[in-house]
Formats: sequence, C-alpha cells, structure tokens
Amino acid sequence: MIKDIVVNLPLRAKNDRTTEFAASLASYFDAHLTGIAFILWPVIACAGFGPGAAEFIKKHDAAAKQAADAAVDRLAFEVRRENLSWDSHQIATSIDGAPGRFAEIARAFDIAVVTQAEPGGDMIEELIVETALFHSGNPVLIVPYVQKAAVQIDRVMILWDGSAPATRAIVGAMPFLHCAQRIELVSIVGERALREELAGADMVRHLSRHGLKVQPTRLQVVGDISTTILNYTAENPPHLLVMGGYGHSRFREFVLGGATRGILQGMTLPTLMSH
Repeated sequence: MIKDIVVNLPLRAKNDRTTEFAASLASYFDAHLTGIAFILWPVIACAGFGPGAAEFIKKHDAAAKQAADAAVDRLAFEVRRENLSWDSHQIATSIDGAPGRFAEIARAFDIAVVTQAEPGGDMIEELIVETALFHSGNPVLIVPYVQKAAVQIDRVMILWDGSAPATRAIVGAMPFLHCAQRIELVSIVGERALREELAGADMVRHLSRHGLKVQPTRLQVVGDISTTILNYTAENPPHLLVMGGYGHSRFREFVLGGATRGILQGMTLPTLMSH
C-alpha cells in the first residue's frame, strides 16, 4: 500500500502541475504527503567576488526563500482542499547538492513524486528526476509539465522487457495495478532475445495470480524504441505508464540510457519508473 508520499515542490509557479497531482495522489490512497522545497544557494565563480557580491547573495537568498515559501503555500492550499495529512520542509542547499539530498529523503517514503523537466527549463529538475530514480531505491512518479488532470488509474500500461528494472517497476506499481480496470503489458518485438520475450507470458501469469487481468501486446520497433513507445501511448493513452529506468554506470554514477531519456523528454502522461 501507498501510505507515505514525498514530493519535490516546483519552485516556479507558472507551470506547477506537480503539487496538485501529488495532493490528488495522496487523497486517492489516503496517504500522508510531505513536500520538500529547496532554498537554493547561488553559484558564484571565484572571479565574481567583489564589492557587489554580498549584495547579490543577499538578494538571491531572499528570492530563493520567497520561492520556497510560495511552493509550500501552494501545497498548503491543495492539501487543505483535499483534507489531507501533510507536512513540509524547506531545505537550504546548493544547486548541485539538492538532487542527492532529495534522493536520500525519498528512501524513507513509499514513492517520490517529481516533475518532468521542461525544454529550456531549469537543469535541476532533470537532475532531481535522474538522481531520485537511480539513488532513492524507491519508485519515482514523474508528472508531465503539461499535466492537467488529477490522478486517474483506470488504465495502466506496463513496458516489459524481462529486465530487473522493469520487474522492480512492476513491484512498485502494485498498489496502482490493483486499482486499475485495464492493464496492458507491452513488449517490444526484437528488442530482447527470444527467451526474454517469452518471459512476458510468465509475467502475465504471475500478475494473474495476484488477481490482475492483463492484456499482452507486442510492438514492432518503428524508428527507435522511445519513439515507438511514445507513438503507441499517444494512440492508446493510458492514465499511467509503468517502466524500468535504465542507465549506464560511469565511476559509480549513472547516465540515462537513450530510450529512458527519450521517454522522459517526450512523455505526456504520468510515468512510474524504478531502477
């Protein structure tokens, strides 16, 4: 069950779809919601220190605190409207320290809610998504910046390739799957070896033993994998997409795989990922 949710509160009010979505998710599962608002320290090159540096830092700190206060105020409005159990924390940290701090915090929750990075937007949103995915140890639910509707879980689509990340995503999505009326298990033909493709039948059988009726679907790649998936979800839109998050290890850090990055950049529906 989902009983404890953490959300990274967007600091820009213009396109804050995430706070309302997180509140509706907590209401749906009758869960406690914790909001994290970062007060971000400025990045100043050493050469930039001079007579005006102190004044710049003072103004930046005031603006950062104001943005965090506004983010918490938006959360307070949403949770009071939903009559939810909630709390919030404002954390002062550097821009490069915020993603790791959020991933650490997310380890003590059932699921983390983050926002999709907008094209041309702040890099920190993209870093928070990636770091939470690879280092929190919990499922991460990414909310599209174009999201308008509250939580709906009637139709769920699972991307299945027989991998460990996909398996962990399914385990993390179980509370959602038990609420769904239609579940589709989508495999990409030719992406994996035949043995792994046949494992789709095993997963359908496994989920049926949990009382879940699953419709298997096999897709032929047209172009690349992420484009194939995005086109299919556009033609057959689910309320939630469930998939593994993939990356390549570099000196104990992770870099997103091409298909995962393509989905994160082009997604238009809430997506639950796990690594």
